[in-house]
Amino acid sequence: MAGTGDTIGVMVELASYLFWTGLAFAGIASATYVAHVASASLSLRRLSAQTSAGTVTLSGATGTPNAGIGRLATTFAALTATALTISLIARWIAVEHAPLSNLYEYTVALAWGVSVAWLAFERTAGARRFGLVALPIVTALLAIATLFPDEVIPLIPALQNGPLLTLHVSVVMVSYAVLTVAFSAAVIYLVQGGEGRRRFASLPGGEAAGDLAHRAVLVGFPLLALGIALGAWWANSAWGRYWGWDPKETSALVVLLALAAYFHARAGEGSVASAPIIRWIIPKRFQRSWRPDPMWWLVAMFALLLFTYFGVNLWITGLHSYAGV
Repeated sequence: MAGTGDTIGVMVELASYLFWTGLAFAGIASATYVAHVASASLSLRRLSAQTSAGTVTLSGATGTPNAGIGRLATTFAALTATALTISLIARWIAVEHAPLSNLYEYTVALAWGVSVAWLAFERTAGARRFGLVALPIVTALLAIATLFPDEVIPLIPALQNGPLLTLHVSVVMVSYAVLTVAFSAAVIYLVQGGEGRRRFASLPGGEAAGDLAHRAVLVGFPLLALGIALGAWWANSAWGRYWGWDPKETSALVVLLALAAYFHARAGEGSVASAPIIRWIIPKRFQRSWRPDPMWWLVAMFALLLFTYFGVNLWITGLHSYAGV
């Protein structure tokens, strides 16, 4: 038994060391992504024109970021993901179950998921500059994780259905990670002023940001729906019912509905006032009035996601309150 205890202690210590290493790498990656974007404003090109007064030379920003700094940012993001991967594996060995049973473990896992999801979208979409938002979120999640107890404690009975718990929570975690990428792109989109606009030459254009956000939602939406369905399966196994309007269940459903509203707003051309029945009450001059950009639904979605994640666990009592604080 002493040998087993020593192994657990070593794994917990290794997981903690790599967690702090991942936090350091995430902070460096965040700063490097900022430098990468800033380099687009600092890189200059010279334009010369022949005039009656002679040759006039003008200098202006190219809007092209430094590729070397960009590669360095991606490298640190990859190091962050690697450190967190090994940390979670070590934690899994120590606790002898998937490290997803309290807010410390899940927050570290979520930060890992966001870093991996970001790297996947950066590679497939060529969207490196969006790391300006994504990596600071990873850093913030890891910093928040330091506020939660990291002691190894026995699982409560409801969490002892290992395979089903792991599947349910993992799918939800991956959906949250991908939706965080969607939120990151939505922020850039709104900062740029929307579709076809580009207020800041150093940032990606609104069209590129909107495209990345939509691609991420197309992945995150079905994953969240699947995670909720798996949660209902787990609820029936743990509590004898599929759905009980528990605060966590309800708030997760609201996140899903916010994404459905995004799809509806993106597909529609009119305002809410022009919907059936409502248009019989609202005067015609308001029926095609101004409406918020669909990307605002992704901002609302992320706010609801954070409430679902932190608010329900910390401030609302329910069957899903496993904060460990």
